[in-house]
Amino acid sequence: MRTIPVILAALLVFASVGVGAPGAAIGAQPQQGGGDTDGPAGAVVATSDHNATEGIRVLSLNESGDVAADIDVVTIEAGTATEFAASGSATRIETMALRERIEAANTTDERQRRILDGLNEVEKDAITLHSRQQTAIEAYTSGTTTARELLVELARIRASAAVLSDRVRVLNDLAEDTDDFGIDETRVFALVYDLRTFDGPVRSRTAAALSGDQSASTRVYVAATGDGVSLATVADGRYIRETYRGDLRDRENTGIDQETAENVTRRSYPELWNATAGSGGGVGSGGVFILDLEYPNGTLTAFVGGGSERVFMEHQRIDLAGVDTGEQTTRTLDLTLRVNRTFPGGPLRVAVTDPATGEPVNAVVKVGRDGGESTDVGRTGDDGVLWTVSPRGEFVVTVVEVGSTDVSTVPVTPSEPTTVAAALEGANGSAQPEPGD
Repeated sequence: MRTIPVILAALLVFASVGVGAPGAAIGAQPQQGGGDTDGPAGAVVATSDHNATEGIRVLSLNESGDVAADIDVVTIEAGTATEFAASGSATRIETMALRERIEAANTTDERQRRILDGLNEVEKDAITLHSRQQTAIEAYTSGTTTARELLVELARIRASAAVLSDRVRVLNDLAEDTDDFGIDETRVFALVYDLRTFDGPVRSRTAAALSGDQSASTRVYVAATGDGVSLATVADGRYIRETYRGDLRDRENTGIDQETAENVTRRSYPELWNATAGSGGGVGSGGVFILDLEYPNGTLTAFVGGGSERVFMEHQRIDLAGVDTGEQTTRTLDLTLRVNRTFPGGPLRVAVTDPATGEPVNAVVKVGRDGGESTDVGRTGDDGVLWTVSPRGEFVVTVVEVGSTDVSTVPVTPSEPTTVAAALEGANGSAQPEPGD
């Protein structure tokens, strides 16, 4: 058996892959200022930059069924943080106990049996995590639980998956130290890659916030159908998104090679593939191939499934400076308010200026439904700009200058997303997108 502990340890964090020659920035567009587009005072004016590049391409949910969508702020709660800490300690103790039990075996045969028993238990636990995730998604979709409750449960599942990944590493190390014995590396990697599907950049930030990291508190867009979930947030100068599509994954299929995964990713994200000169690399086993692409203003991680030969999960991190801000809606009352339309869960840019001077204004930004209650989502700050995530459905943005009663408001209708399904349909003319995809 090929020695794999070092490789396995790297995978438990994340498989780093090659970066191609720098290409053109994807989705980059100059920020739009004022000028003659503001129109008469109080009028709502829509403008767009016809030179803008195509927007962010995303893996969207299967909307043939009901879609539940909401936005919640994930912040630290003493009870949840204590629970996370206690759970983490307990599971680490379980792994230590397993190691001690294996090392205490009296014979090599007994040691081998205990190692394999341990791996069997991890595989069973991974199946349980899939069931827990599906149950949590269905509960949110049906309205039984809230967006925050779903985020908390996904964070718990992520933590459990991380412990199981570490346990696989421990078992593999013990197998390497056992005479004339080794675990089939295909089995090991297949399990590790499967456990990776419970992680994501938004879940990671959510878990950090729930574990007590106050700087990780964030406003998260949560959308789900019966077989998938999409999470998005804006943090640290980036738009961060992850989507999981269980209906596009065949977990019983155990075969996919790198060439197939690359072809699927190329057809699914043609703009990003071209920007990296097709030089992405990746790793895979057991019906899952994980491909990572880095381009000048962001990264994409695509999980490609065997059998379906589709991207069933994506992680995206995009610099806000490179985001296509799309069509702009402007209205001037006491203040000039500009809101750039985006798709539900997409990066929403709000800019506020003084109509007389054009100078940026620090204002409180509120988002709500027409005639309903609005929620404070933050302040524009000294540059007069706030980035957040867009709700699903029509909404109203209201801004109030800090220390003043000056106000402006504008109604916004989200745009349609640029989807992976549309790219596949255009690439081969035969792929049929899911309804609403």
